[in-house]
Amino acid sequence: MKIKTPTRNMSIRLAAVAATLAAGAGCASDPNYGNMTPDAGPGTDTGTPSNNPVPPPAPVMAAGVRWVGRVDVTSNPDQPRFAWSGTGFVARFNGTSLAAQLSVSGASEIFKAVVDGTPQAAFTAPSGQAMYMLASGLTAGVHTVEVYRQTEGPQGETRLTGLTVGDGALMDPPAGPDRLIEVIGDSITCGYGDLGTLADSDCYPTESHWDTYEAIAGRALGAEVSTIAASGRGIIRNYGGDTSGTMPMLYDRTITNVGGIAWDFHVEPQAVIINLGTNDISNGKGDPGDAFRDTYITLLQTIRGEYPHTYIVCIIAPLLNGGDLSTISGHIRDAVAARNAAGDSNVEFFSSIPAQTSDKYACQYHPNVAENMMMADLLVAELKSKLGW
Repeated sequence: MKIKTPTRNMSIRLAAVAATLAAGAGCASDPNYGNMTPDAGPGTDTGTPSNNPVPPPAPVMAAGVRWVGRVDVTSNPDQPRFAWSGTGFVARFNGTSLAAQLSVSGASEIFKAVVDGTPQAAFTAPSGQAMYMLASGLTAGVHTVEVYRQTEGPQGETRLTGLTVGDGALMDPPAGPDRLIEVIGDSITCGYGDLGTLADSDCYPTESHWDTYEAIAGRALGAEVSTIAASGRGIIRNYGGDTSGTMPMLYDRTITNVGGIAWDFHVEPQAVIINLGTNDISNGKGDPGDAFRDTYITLLQTIRGEYPHTYIVCIIAPLLNGGDLSTISGHIRDAVAARNAAGDSNVEFFSSIPAQTSDKYACQYHPNVAENMMMADLLVAELKSKLGW
């Protein structure tokens, strides 16, 4: 990437500077199922490691920034694109301000900037391309800015098309942490409506990945988090009962709505958390049966094939209760037991997260921030115990 001699407002057009280094309580129905490109999804992996990933940090570096989560830098290296909840980038610069030119494909997308470690108020970017001030009025010197998507992937993708540094120049981004957690889930994991109230009719405007259990846990553990989640999705069937675009089908995608651009799984997280099953049974659909267990086993095999050493934590929380919770928990226990019997001891069913109480309801009964914090506390303790963190 060419960088001109700094001027008062030096605009940096993006180029790749490097490739990869080394009606009951249930999830919301997603109106954008129709935007999903058909994809067969992962095959029936036997669980034999097929990949040789490296431990973190092993970030994708492109456009002068370090990327967090999955990012497509191959389709158009000059305009990296990202979509999954919590994906984003980290930039370092010497100057007084930083602005980003973003291109948004959905109706609107929400982002959160963190300036020198201090979270800023989230901002909403409407469809189209525009420049957004991420940090301004800073003391002249070296600063770090992080930017994370709060809106989930099915709502559209984002392209980073430009960076402007005020009174200075972009610098090499800081190295990432040596801890990585991947989380696979549905609307609960996306943070769907977690800043809203039960009376809200639209939950996307109050969606905040920053306030999800996995993001909170990641910050507490000093770990980066890569979230692969979409509202309304299940293991074998979705909230509406349809069977297209389930999470096992989407798991290998770099961009949520785009099939055919598979993630390379180049870096191995120390832990993977799976929080799926709510949509397979909620809304009065009844027991999904043995097919749920068998597909769950296949997902565990697929993950193990990509990540030979990762510790896998399976949860189902916090919306189900009663018979539905017992049914899905039983299937997950059976799937984990099958993997344990096959010789995979690094997978567990963690059942210590209680069902959500009514005082923790946010939009459409989804967990509010307090519930997410409680879930995070329990998962932090479990990961510390299992990983020695």
